[in-house]
Amino acid sequence: MRVLLVNCSHPSYNLGMEKARRWWERQGAEVWYAKSFEPLLVSNYDVVWLSAIFSWDVLELCRLARIALDAKRKVEVGGPGTFGAVQFIIQELGLLPQFKPDSRFEKEPGEYLYVFWSRGCPAKNCSLGYPRDGRPPVCSVPEMEGSKYTLYTDIEPARVIADNNLSAVPRSHQELIVERTLTKAFPSVDANSGFEPHSMRPWVIDIWKRLPLVAWRFAYDEVGERDKVLATLEMLKAVGIRPYRCHIYCLAGNEPLEDCIQRVNEINQWKAYAIVQRRRPLNWLSKKHPLPCLHDWTERKLIDFQRWGNRLAKGIPWNEYIPNYRES
Repeated sequence: MRVLLVNCSHPSYNLGMEKARRWWERQGAEVWYAKSFEPLLVSNYDVVWLSAIFSWDVLELCRLARIALDAKRKVEVGGPGTFGAVQFIIQELGLLPQFKPDSRFEKEPGEYLYVFWSRGCPAKNCSLGYPRDGRPPVCSVPEMEGSKYTLYTDIEPARVIADNNLSAVPRSHQELIVERTLTKAFPSVDANSGFEPHSMRPWVIDIWKRLPLVAWRFAYDEVGERDKVLATLEMLKAVGIRPYRCHIYCLAGNEPLEDCIQRVNEINQWKAYAIVQRRRPLNWLSKKHPLPCLHDWTERKLIDFQRWGNRLAKGIPWNEYIPNYRES
């Protein structure tokens, strides 16, 4: 069996494809890994699997999958980027994408750059995963992975921990994650998706401060979360963790402009580090297509705001910011 695995979101690391590679090799298959392929060479393979991490890579996934299907190869498509494009992919390819963690290789043994110690997120107070206005969710985790946790214990630690809501995981499991990770003696550890202010407690901080975290990551995505974010900062200060070590994700475009400006300014006033990310719906399929926007936003304004928030907001107020289109 000759298998081609295609990461349509290259150069981003694709954990699912890495696990799939090991899984196929255990079946005795010859495996090739690529970011694309030449149409004339696709007949060299028996099976072609394609994965997109981001929704804006789905069109390329479909283009390549159509070539493989026309060549009569066995084709599967999937990845988290396909979550908001299920009906589009069915219409284009006649295939149901595997947008949830694939049970065939979700727990494939091995050492990887990233690790999930849990799947799922129970934060039903979060309007990104559970929109209150009927719009498509911006966060796919609850529907992809479930609103209840699935906990993993028999996996290899990695330097990047990708779990989606670490502070809400049961205490015993948080302790296990930290203990197992410490055995690897990583010089640094990145809890990449971060903690949730609504579930942050002093005991959570006591557990995780044992690791050499590159930063304490959490989000301030809505003005209504202000009190919880401030409480988290105070808990961290109480154990000697200074605000500059707090990297606070700040979504732009989900609230009116003035609310987003307020959140960026407050993060800077608190002397934390703002990471501004513009809202991108999960069914947005191409960067070449206009970005659907809410409230008083335009795509141009979102790009400028992200640049301002990440680079210039500490020194220049938004109303004095002059967009530099060449650098956006």
